[in-house]
Amino acid sequence: MIRIVHRESKAELTDRLRREGHWDVFVKRREELKAEGVPAKHAWFEAAVEYPPQNGKPANDSAPKVDLTPLKGKPAVPVLEAATWVFEYLDCDWTMPADAPSAGAWSLLSWARSSMVARMAFYKMFGTKVISPPQEAARKAENNADVHERELERRLFGELDAESDTGADEEILSRLFGELRDQAGNGDGKSGK
Repeated sequence: MIRIVHRESKAELTDRLRREGHWDVFVKRREELKAEGVPAKHAWFEAAVEYPPQNGKPANDSAPKVDLTPLKGKPAVPVLEAATWVFEYLDCDWTMPADAPSAGAWSLLSWARSSMVARMAFYKMFGTKVISPPQEAARKAENNADVHERELERRLFGELDAESDTGADEEILSRLFGELRDQAGNGDGKSGK
């Protein structure tokens, strides 16, 4: 089975709007959005969403045909996993069905690419769900690193203040850096002792 997957380019949109007699209205709307402070690229996109193809699909018969055979037998994946994959590959035109984690992920990608309206709907449905978890994980990792750094500083300066002898300071520094090497070698955040 061969399925057509296509997204309307700016040139195709321009041609279609001119053929349909909507080009001047589109330009006026795009300029209104820019005057409201919307960046030019976003203004183009938002105005394009307001003027979808009349039949819901771009009028381009030269869309590439894709062989869906590689999807046969692929196991299903959770929707959020599929959406994350689509988020990563939405604009990668070289992506093929064999690259998809599941048939559902490919279907979601094909739908999100099908029109500006579908793309916007995809981002509304999945954008925050896909972007927030990695950001939260990075924030937690950064907080953990800060806590670990403060603990090392407390221990280092606390032990150095307790000892006034320079030789003792060198011994304490050597011991603490040895602990850091042990922790880095174990990768578990615990001392190798």
